[in-house]
Amino acid sequence: MIKPQHLLGLLCAGALVSFAPEASAQCVVADVAIQAAIHGGDQPAEQVNDVTIDAAGPCVGNTSVSTSRQIQVGGTGEVRQTRQSRHQLSSSERPSQGVSGPTVAVPVNVQVDVYNPAERLRR
Repeated sequence: MIKPQHLLGLLCAGALVSFAPEASAQCVVADVAIQAAIHGGDQPAEQVNDVTIDAAGPCVGNTSVSTSRQIQVGGTGEVRQTRQSRHQLSSSERPSQGVSGPTVAVPVNVQVDVYNPAERLRR
């Protein structure tokens, strides 16, 4: 149950937001990739994550989000994980509105390569 003082705070915050002028933010790109390999191969996994962001000039009001995962479990052969991600943004509003500036990029790339010697015993 919401306490009365918390409810009052939420109502006040809602009132402030409803009277605030419309605002826009810069463009944002979030690119999240997970590449994981658990294998018994002789060589480490080859993991490539190629991300390109094309946002010419100031940008306002757009967002591009991409998420992916590549998982390899088992085997003793060669492991190759390759990912290509392309983001292209342009402003959706006039530069005079909101905050105009460079695109904010948030790339997250997690690469995990685990050697599992037990894979060699599975034959």
